[in-house]
Amino acid sequence: MLKKLFIKNYKNIDNPEVRNQYGKVAGIFGIITNIILGIIKLVIGIISHSVSIMADAANNIADTASSVLTIIGFKLANKKPDKKHPYGYARYEYVSGFVIAILMLIMGLSFAKESIIKIFNPEELIINWITYIILIIAIIGKCIQMFVYIDFANAINSNTLKANSVDTRNDIISTTAILVSMIIMGIFKINIDGILGLIVSGFVVYSSIGMIKEVIEPIIGIIPTEEQVEKITKKLLSYECVEGIHDLVIHNYGVHNDFVTVHVEIDSKMDIMKAHDLMDNIEKDFREEEDIELTIHMDPIIVGDEYVDKLQEKVIQAIRELDKELKVHDFRVVKGITHTNILFDCIVPYEKDYTEESLNEHLRKTIIPEKEIYYYVIHIDRPYC
Repeated sequence: MLKKLFIKNYKNIDNPEVRNQYGKVAGIFGIITNIILGIIKLVIGIISHSVSIMADAANNIADTASSVLTIIGFKLANKKPDKKHPYGYARYEYVSGFVIAILMLIMGLSFAKESIIKIFNPEELIINWITYIILIIAIIGKCIQMFVYIDFANAINSNTLKANSVDTRNDIISTTAILVSMIIMGIFKINIDGILGLIVSGFVVYSSIGMIKEVIEPIIGIIPTEEQVEKITKKLLSYECVEGIHDLVIHNYGVHNDFVTVHVEIDSKMDIMKAHDLMDNIEKDFREEEDIELTIHMDPIIVGDEYVDKLQEKVIQAIRELDKELKVHDFRVVKGITHTNILFDCIVPYEKDYTEESLNEHLRKTIIPEKEIYYYVIHIDRPYC
C-alpha cells in the first residue's frame, strides 16, 4: 500500500530516483510510528515507574534519528557523480546503515547502565491493565514497522533498511520480554525489572555489533556474489571469438554502481582491428544492457597448437596434483636456443601460501623434459571473485 500510494513507478527499482523514494517513504513512516510509540511508552513508563519501559520508550524515540538518517543516506546516495567523486555517492547508503548500527549499540549500552542501577536500587512498580494494553499495541505497531522495512529492503537490496529492520526486531523482542515480565511481576509481586532490562540490553548490544560488521563490509570491499560473477562470465563467454576469460574484478561503489575489469582471451591469429572492435562492442553492451562500466584487457592466446596444448595440459595436471584449488591461465610458451620459457599465471587462494619458488620446484620434479630445458616464469594471482 505504501509503495503504490507514495512511490511512483515503484517496480522500477533500478532507477536511482525510485530507490531514493523507497528510502524517503520508509524514513518518514519510521519517524511517525516511532514518535507515536515512543511517547505512549514513555507515559506508561513514567506512570508505572518501570525503567525497562522507559528505556524501551527512549529506544523508540532514538529510532526516529535512525529514520532521519535513512532519508539523508538515500538522498546523498542519489547524488550524481562529479569531479570530486567520479564513482558517485551510492556508498553513503552504507554509511547511514553503519551510523544506525552505532546508535543501536549506544542505546543498548545506555539501557544496560540504567538496568544495573535498577537492580541495586529497585523502585515499586505500578502495573495495571492499561500497561498491558499499551505494550501489546506497541508490539503490533513494531511488527508492522518491521514488515515494511523488510519488504522495502528486499525490494531494493538495501543494507540501511535491513539495519532498520534488525533494530525494529530487537524492539519487538525487548517489548515482548517487558510485557511478559510485567505479567509475572503483576501476578507474583516480584521486581525483576532491572534484571530483565539487563538481559534485553545484552541482546541489543550483541545484535548491533553483528549489524556493524555486516554494514561495514561493503565499505571495506567484499567478494561479489556467485550469481553476479556467473552472470557476467556467462555473458562474456557468449560472444563469438571469446576463447575464455580470467582476472575478473568487480569494484562496487554502492548498489547498482559496479565497475568491472576483466581479461578476455582471443585467438592470437585474429585480426587486431577486428578484435579491438569486438572488445568495444562488448563494453558497450554491458553499459547499455547491464548498467555496468566494463574495461577489457585483451589477451591473445595460441589456439590449436599441438605442442603448446600438450605442454599446457602437463602443467595444469602437475599443478592440480599439488593442489586441486590452484588454477592456471595466461599460458604461453617462448622457445629459445638453449631453453624454453613456460609462462603462466597461477591463482592461489588467500589461505594458501604457495610461492613462485615452491611451484617452480614442484614442476621441475614432476615434469621431466625429453630433450629441451624448461624455465618456468610464474606469476601468483589471488582470486577476486
